[in-house]
Amino acid sequence: MTSKRRDAARPYSRRDFFKRVGQTGAAAAAVSALGFPTVLRAQAPSIKIGHIPPLTGFLAFDGGQLRNGLLLAADEINKAGGIKSLGGAKLEILDGDSEGKPEVAITEMERFNSAGCLAVMGCYQSAVTLVATQQAERLRLPFMVTVAVADEVTGRGFKYTFRTQPNGEQMTSQTLDYLAAIAKGAGTNVKTISYLHDNTAFGQSLLTLVQKFAPQHGMEIKLDVPYSPRATDVSTEVNKIKFANSDVVMHSGYFNDSIRALRTMRDLRVQAKGIVGLGNAAYSHTKFVAEAGDASNHVMDGNYRANPKSSMTDKVFAAYKARFHEDMPVHAVYAYQPLLILADALERAGKANRDALRDALAKTHVTHHMLPQGPIIYGPDGQNVNARAAMMQVVNKEVQVVYPAEYAQAKPAFPE
Repeated sequence: MTSKRRDAARPYSRRDFFKRVGQTGAAAAAVSALGFPTVLRAQAPSIKIGHIPPLTGFLAFDGGQLRNGLLLAADEINKAGGIKSLGGAKLEILDGDSEGKPEVAITEMERFNSAGCLAVMGCYQSAVTLVATQQAERLRLPFMVTVAVADEVTGRGFKYTFRTQPNGEQMTSQTLDYLAAIAKGAGTNVKTISYLHDNTAFGQSLLTLVQKFAPQHGMEIKLDVPYSPRATDVSTEVNKIKFANSDVVMHSGYFNDSIRALRTMRDLRVQAKGIVGLGNAAYSHTKFVAEAGDASNHVMDGNYRANPKSSMTDKVFAAYKARFHEDMPVHAVYAYQPLLILADALERAGKANRDALRDALAKTHVTHHMLPQGPIIYGPDGQNVNARAAMMQVVNKEVQVVYPAEYAQAKPAFPE
């Protein structure tokens, strides 16, 4: 008997079938139809999410923390089954790096668009975020702001930008409300402010808002002192603050420059009833006390914050510390929470389509979250209408919420 005849006499095995037909998706379907177990299953495609923090340059420390918060949220979502309405599709985070430069955001946004990202997140700096969100609008690409305070980010009539944190107006007006209430409770007056701030879009935007809202509480900016966050010496600027002798020193800046400025204020013996941060990247950070030492005592900061009385906060903080071996900073919180909101919108959208995702984000109403506010709802401008800042203070060598009362962990010490 020839070889060919032997083959004809031998019945097909399962291996023979795949050898003849080919291991393709069509073959798998045919096998399933014949009653064999399906061995080749179509996998739900991943959903690509771009992220543009500063991972190199003078803000790399802060950018890395944003990335950590995002990765923690993505892993939790994926381990819980991914986006169920999209067949269990997993979130895939694509890293970008703004380098702290607005012009780099243009290149990164184009790269994410070409890569097929369904959404992008970022950018920590207002100046970079303004450019990135402008590109997002042109590309019809949903953009979730992690950290960036300038009002203009959500003030340009864009339809594809959404921000969860308080914007500049919310943060400034609320911080001044809290300061006025704390001063009244302490039986002291705050009438004059010396305002030290970085000279970027971040600090400049907040300056305008302090000028707007301070008079509502009988306060005025006695001295406005801008500085470069890249400056290695701010003694000239701090001396101006010292000789102005205002009731309160208000300070907005990034982490490293804020530590440097605070140490200089202590070294030059600046006298004031209090030092109050406004959206300060250092003054309510988990590493603030360790970095600033005794200079941190009683320093206050009006800023975004996780709700310290939420069980969800406790759970997330524990997970973050177990993975990254440090306490979860607020920057990471505001990367973590927006990705959960994005996942919720994807579930409701039910399809991997940018416009469907945008429409779902616009209808967001999230009640289970870790922020000190009511439901997360975006207004027509994409801003979280219920976003709320808190007032923190270093009490007993620990950054604690001291106002509003429903979130307070300690009572404020004011004046110092």
